[in-house]
Amino acid sequence: MSEENSKVEQDELDNVSPVISTDEDDSVTQTQSSNTTRKEPRNLTKLVIVASILALGIIALVIGYPEYHITKTQSALREHNLKLARKHVDSLRAFPFTNKAQINFLTARLERRRGDYDKMNQFLEEAQAAGFDPVMIQRERILAAAQTANLELAESRLPDLLNDPRGDEREICEAYIIGYLQFQQHDAALQLADAWQNDFPEDARPHFLEGVIQKSLFNHKLAEEAYRRALEIDPEYYQAALDIADVLLTLKDTERAIQYLKMAENAPEFRVDSYTAQAHCLRMLGKDSQAEQILRVVTSEYPNHQAAAIELGRILVETKRPEEGISTLKPVIEKDPRNTDARHMMAIGLRSIGKLNEAQEHFDFVEEVKENLADANELAQKITSGKDSIDTRLAIAEKFWTYGSEQEAMIWMRSAYQLDPLYLPTLEFMQRYYQVKVKDDPALQKQLDRFSNEVAKAKSHIQQESQSVIEPIPPVNNNTSDANSTESN
Repeated sequence: MSEENSKVEQDELDNVSPVISTDEDDSVTQTQSSNTTRKEPRNLTKLVIVASILALGIIALVIGYPEYHITKTQSALREHNLKLARKHVDSLRAFPFTNKAQINFLTARLERRRGDYDKMNQFLEEAQAAGFDPVMIQRERILAAAQTANLELAESRLPDLLNDPRGDEREICEAYIIGYLQFQQHDAALQLADAWQNDFPEDARPHFLEGVIQKSLFNHKLAEEAYRRALEIDPEYYQAALDIADVLLTLKDTERAIQYLKMAENAPEFRVDSYTAQAHCLRMLGKDSQAEQILRVVTSEYPNHQAAAIELGRILVETKRPEEGISTLKPVIEKDPRNTDARHMMAIGLRSIGKLNEAQEHFDFVEEVKENLADANELAQKITSGKDSIDTRLAIAEKFWTYGSEQEAMIWMRSAYQLDPLYLPTLEFMQRYYQVKVKDDPALQKQLDRFSNEVAKAKSHIQQESQSVIEPIPPVNNNTSDANSTESN
């Protein structure tokens, strides 16, 4: 009986057990479902947050990256650090999400500052095609005209530019100062530099440019003061330090010059020039061995540095080692036959070893160069700014091209062209210049073709004018003559 009851109880338990188990499973399932429901919103929230962060990062990159490089480019242009400006412009041009119109305009401005006006025009055209402000593009062309001393076009626009500078006050002043300097209009250049200093007292650049102007006027003390003001405003303006050292050397203040040269060596781009100039100062102070030690290092690392090679050659010749000095100077003269410093020391070295005829050839050339450059500088100091100065400008350009700096020759040649772009002697000069230059740079063929065409047009125009001036004498009318004779009778 008891066994039967136990069996019945067990059957009841078996029947009840599944019910109890089902209720527990439902409870667990409901709990898991509830947990899943609670987790899904949390996961979704995390995804939204991550997506938002990524989106903000992308937006920041697309907006912030170009803005950073644009700001840095503008800053580098203000500081005249064209190498750094190029680096940032290249970064902008390589980035896909940029305002192409603005980047092309900035690139055009950089090319103008570099003096590559063909590339400037190319990028201005691209900026205009991309929708950049046409007024700003036209203003940039005016600045290029000012910078190239085309004052006939640019000078009348200066008041309008200054009255509405659009944030380009520095660009405007610098472009016109450079143009005025090329035309020897120093007073106008100084006035602009002064206005720039007053409007931007924390800017070192106008003080530096004032130093450049005063130095070109041979006002070395005033140049020194201007350069020093630039350094007081910006102690890292190493170009000013290098230039003030040059002025101090002219003033025979060698000890102070060394101090500024040591300052300039902090800039990587000026380090080698600073070391070479320091060696020059040490030689001037009678410390030849120290100077030679520096120059040996410089010439071994930079064998094409002409100033260092000349300075080392000078020390070698002056310290009774003429053969070594001659071998040091020879490559310099082969590369630059008009270098009077190298040829003068070569002459001294050759004379010391008895090669008197060869030495005299170098002495004669040096004297010829000095005389012609002295004449050019004398003409430049008396030059006027009108069209009547064109022939004088061409004479100065010819002397600099033949005996001095090609860059100086280009400045005078361009200033003559700007005064009258149809004047035949100027066109012939420019044609001759490019005929020589194209041999080393075939890319200049376009310029040669341009001026060859302009020369032909100018000659044709002159010929037409001469023919129109000479009016043919009408033939004698015999009948009229007879009638006049009859009347007289």
